[in-house]
Amino acid sequence: MGIPYYFYSLTQKYNNILSNNKPTHLDIYCIDFNGIIHNVAQDIIRKYNDATEGRADNNTIEAEIIEGVWDRIKYYIENYKANKYVICADGVAPLAKMFQQRKRRYLNIYRNTLDNVNIVWDTNAITPGTSFMDKLNTYISKKVIEEHYSDKVIYCGSNECGEGEHKIFKMIKDAPIDDQIIIHGLDADLIILSLMSHKENIYLMREVKELHTNKTIYNYLNVRELRKAILCELKTNWDFNFDTPANDCDLIETYCTACTILGNDFIPHLLTIELKNNGIDNLLSATKRSIKVNGLLVNNGVINHNCLIDIFKDLANTEDDDIHTICERYIKKKIPDNKNVASDYYGLKNKDPLINTIYNSPNKWRQEYYRVIFDNNISIDSTIMFNACNNYIKGIYWVYSYYKGRDIDCEWYYPYNYPPTIKDILNHSIANEIPAMNTDNDFVQPYIQLLIVLPKYSVKLLPKKYQRYMLDIYGGLFHMYPVKYNIQSFLKTQLWECSPILPLINLNYIRRVIELEGKY
Repeated sequence: MGIPYYFYSLTQKYNNILSNNKPTHLDIYCIDFNGIIHNVAQDIIRKYNDATEGRADNNTIEAEIIEGVWDRIKYYIENYKANKYVICADGVAPLAKMFQQRKRRYLNIYRNTLDNVNIVWDTNAITPGTSFMDKLNTYISKKVIEEHYSDKVIYCGSNECGEGEHKIFKMIKDAPIDDQIIIHGLDADLIILSLMSHKENIYLMREVKELHTNKTIYNYLNVRELRKAILCELKTNWDFNFDTPANDCDLIETYCTACTILGNDFIPHLLTIELKNNGIDNLLSATKRSIKVNGLLVNNGVINHNCLIDIFKDLANTEDDDIHTICERYIKKKIPDNKNVASDYYGLKNKDPLINTIYNSPNKWRQEYYRVIFDNNISIDSTIMFNACNNYIKGIYWVYSYYKGRDIDCEWYYPYNYPPTIKDILNHSIANEIPAMNTDNDFVQPYIQLLIVLPKYSVKLLPKKYQRYMLDIYGGLFHMYPVKYNIQSFLKTQLWECSPILPLINLNYIRRVIELEGKY
């Protein structure tokens, strides 16, 4: 996932970074595996939805998906001649990612209900720790050996911790600098990871279906050209005169770290900075003004905290006017006539009344924002606001470390659907200090991830011994799996941009309940 609209904005801005021509010489071909699993699953689900005969059983569908996934892998191996192939599936993720996965799964249920979707197969089975993923891992590993690919194919399944794209970059970290690499997969995370790896010979490969023919075509994003374009733009606009490899690395990492504020899978974008509303230009302008005083946002692999805070100060100067303008623009947004299904333009169909409150009460919009979005009266208790500010700043540092491949706290996460206001980030004393970063907490067990990210609808995907935690009304975790829940649509257009309101994740509490109930 990563930064919404990021790929589109890059291709609009830099017209020489994308090509339909496959790179000729290739050393390493990498596959961020989960995208392929989902694509194959959707094709098979579509086939059964269109079929006139009776529905296939779950085992038949899963067998077809697994075989289809292998056929797809084999196609890439045969058609992209490389010296080495690296295939990485998502394993157990950091808690920050699980928070996003959980929201997405609950939104899917909500959308399927709205659109009256016929569920052929539960795609939540594509989660580490399920029997489906165990079968897939076994099958792929066996096929690699049987078809004599083991000398050049490395398969890292969902039973190994970490997100697929991060596992890929760990594996290619020590590859020779001139190795030519294709990575199959093109979300914003891969773009940022590629830039921050400082490897220039990377092409990001993206599958797209032609609208009218349904034919698959492949796009290749040239990371070297993207890097050159970004550096050229920044050096020109920022009057940056130093031209050494070290400074180029700091400049690219300054850009990538600033882009964190545009939002990603781990922290939401600031209210007044959104990519589709000219957010990146406003953000880079604020960054330019800050680095003139403080130096680059990243210096030799370390975030310059003074520069970061001054970026927030710059953005805070216009925050009141900006939020008023954004609300006015949102109020005027109309639902297009060509909507096809019930969930289309959900945010516009269900505009949060807070929009009008903020627009009509510009002097007290902060209090109303926290009262409605955070369910917190800050005039009585500002604890939640302080926690949001502290975690937002910490999130920027956490994301930087994560993209750099450093040790992280796998149990940290930003626990809210929306950000604090910029002025509150600045007014909060802890947020103005460099946050203490814990790196002691490792990845959780797969069954814990399943208990965190799966909704009750998918209870059968849990190992049998853990299903009771979702189903037992007297159990300590029953409240974590609501069947009915509200959706936050504040300033959102589409349903996928919205957020379900769910009970907070308390990892220590989950562990304690399992530990206590396991004794009986």
